[in-house]
Amino acid sequence: FFFHAHHAIRDFCLSRGLGDVYKRQATILIFCNSLYIASSMANNLIIEEKPGFGSKFQDINSKDLKLSDFAGKLLLINLWATWCEPCKEEMPSLDRLQKQYNKEDFHILAISIDRGPKKNSANFFVDYKISNIDLFFDDKNNIPREVRAAGLPFSLFISQEGKQIAKLIGPAEWDSIYFKDFVNSNLN
Repeated sequence: FFFHAHHAIRDFCLSRGLGDVYKRQATILIFCNSLYIASSMANNLIIEEKPGFGSKFQDINSKDLKLSDFAGKLLLINLWATWCEPCKEEMPSLDRLQKQYNKEDFHILAISIDRGPKKNSANFFVDYKISNIDLFFDDKNNIPREVRAAGLPFSLFISQEGKQIAKLIGPAEWDSIYFKDFVNSNLN
């Protein structure tokens, strides 16, 4: 599969004189799609208790934030990017999940790692009618490096005390019973 996808992308880009684009985008596409295939077969959380990340992130107004700003809430941190197709596919289910919970108890933080203007991610939320999730940014990619994200999407559950309690590599149908049960069992 990967061999065929790689060659199809190469042929497409090279036939249009886009050799440089091919070198950058093909790697991203194959990496992102391989996570999609692997995770669609096993949509289970990895239970992993350890300290939460210390890297800062920003809101839409460029205000620096950290996990402790959300103390007392169960958090679902979703690292994503507008160029990641699996990220786009799972975002509506994250939005539906957040709609079922009060943000004072359970709060989903969608942290874009796009390096371009913040308006690109904001426009994505408008275009896809994502209205229940709050959008944040880490354009320096400090969080993915700190948590050693193996690809995108990459999600972490953070306890009310600020500790990482679980992670998921790849996309998910977040409003499924599996994830709702996990959220409910971790609410105080």
